[in-house]
Amino acid sequence: MKKIVRSLQAAGVAMLLAGLCAPALATPKVNQADAAKLLAYVNAKGLACMGCHAVNHRVVGPAWADVALRYHGKAHAAADVSKAIANGSSGLWPGYPPMPPGMASPAQAKVLAKLILKLAS
Repeated sequence: MKKIVRSLQAAGVAMLLAGLCAPALATPKVNQADAAKLLAYVNAKGLACMGCHAVNHRVVGPAWADVALRYHGKAHAAADVSKAIANGSSGLWPGYPPMPPGMASPAQAKVLAKLILKLAS
């Protein structure tokens, strides 16, 4: 009986901790107007970004809000994100497949990077 009680107590503590930590682990909320601008650009240019990315949740690649949060405040954020978009990337996001190169032109990649990074401001 004591084993059962201890197991239930441990499970309760684990659930409590998971509940407390969940908000910190969740994808950040973004300004809907900024998200709409990003989506409008992707659609207007006929880019295939949405096949692997979404604003607030993982698809095949990371959520754009997570990308924005990771690079927020970094000196070369726009250049780094733009380069990853234009040239593809591998190993930047453990647990995700590599992003293929050539999915956007260098000029489009610069605009996309700025729009993605704006999600964290």
